[in-house]
Amino acid sequence: MPIKYLPATEVKNRFGRVLREVARSGGPIYVERDGKPVAVILSIREYERTRRRAGLTPKKTELLRTAFGMWAERSDIDEDWLKESRVKWESDWKNGESA
Repeated sequence: MPIKYLPATEVKNRFGRVLREVARSGGPIYVERDGKPVAVILSIREYERTRRRAGLTPKKTELLRTAFGMWAERSDIDEDWLKESRVKWESDWKNGESA
């Protein structure tokens, strides 16, 4: 099945048709803005299959979403990333005053 790319405007204008296509084919349909992919539309069947393969059970997904909000399902966020980010964003400020 060839990968389908659609401009965001076309997806907006033909959303019902896009949903029918995704339900029929499973997707993915890549949504582009300014010629660059910005989103992917998958059928619920393909989305759930992808989550199972990644080991994201509904309970784990909920825990991740609670902890990380919109970043919950990013595969690049791991312990190393968190450690590096904490160091990068540490502040020299103590109790609101400069050190």
